[in-house]
Amino acid sequence: MSSISADDAGLLPRGRVASLPDAVEVRTSSRVHITLIDMNGSAGRRDGSVGFAVADPGLRLVLTRGGPPRCDGAADPAEADRITAAVRHAATALGVPDTVRVRLHTSVPAHSGLGSGTQLRLAVLRGLAELTGRRLADRELAALSGRGGTSGIGVHAFTRGGFLVDGGHRTRDKDAFAPSRFAEGVPVPPLVYARTPPENWGIVLALPEGVRGLEGTAERDFMSAHTPLPLPAVRAVAHTVLMGLLPALEEGDLAAFGECLTRLQDIGWKRAHWERPELRPWRPLVDLMCAQGAAGGGLSSTGPLVYAVYDRSECDGVELAGRIRAAAGRAGLPLASLITTTFGGPAATVLPEE
Repeated sequence: MSSISADDAGLLPRGRVASLPDAVEVRTSSRVHITLIDMNGSAGRRDGSVGFAVADPGLRLVLTRGGPPRCDGAADPAEADRITAAVRHAATALGVPDTVRVRLHTSVPAHSGLGSGTQLRLAVLRGLAELTGRRLADRELAALSGRGGTSGIGVHAFTRGGFLVDGGHRTRDKDAFAPSRFAEGVPVPPLVYARTPPENWGIVLALPEGVRGLEGTAERDFMSAHTPLPLPAVRAVAHTVLMGLLPALEEGDLAAFGECLTRLQDIGWKRAHWERPELRPWRPLVDLMCAQGAAGGGLSSTGPLVYAVYDRSECDGVELAGRIRAAAGRAGLPLASLITTTFGGPAATVLPEE
């Protein structure tokens, strides 16, 4: 299996390639969204996000030219519909026919807090662009996706990977708080910090049973009802990120990094989410994961995913997952899934195997 490079493709002027492939494969990470930073906006910017790419679960799909839009390999009709909708969106954005078939090999669970919608939309856009001879710059890809109107973590996880902080939006570019779905046309926020964490840092992902994250109008209504946050809460979040998380990552101090993640659960935007009635009973899961050996963690995005970080050189991931699952069961916190994984890298586009 070979990667598609500019040299191999023979770039033509205006970002077009000389020889068009019949099929392309796109692989992406998923992402954990740690928090939004400034949900007050009085300083001239709003939003601002912290998060990181996650290697597994990841999205892997193959796009093949020809025929009406079709998806093979989806787990259910809803997933197939999401993929064909992404194809139609990409075709409209690129101004090309939507005559492409998609074969899904692995997927990211929807509405779980892993950013599946953004990764899917970006992956299909990138793949369809390659099939039709366009090589999109990262900025153009992000703009065409319509994502990044609130958080830029999903977009930057696709193009960069690793641990990420974006700088939010100028209030003149975005005049109200709103989820990305309701903020199309707002530019993707600038990436202000990116770092690949140490290789020995691992991640635990726990998905509570019977709980869903916010989406659509429910997310919009929640954001409207809980903004603007008081300025002291926003300053506490910013201080924890700037003077806690980032120095800890630079110094490779996992204990301090984890402590800051846990601290963020009780201030600012994360605190607002944990106070939701359906999530409040799950807040002890973070402390439970830490008691079993994790360094710290929290809620991803609007939930329900709960994540934690741990030292892979000192703790076996399978054993840690087993202890967490057993402790969660004793605490009456049933988990739909529980995995250990690593930090993810940028998306890759390759020529599929024959």
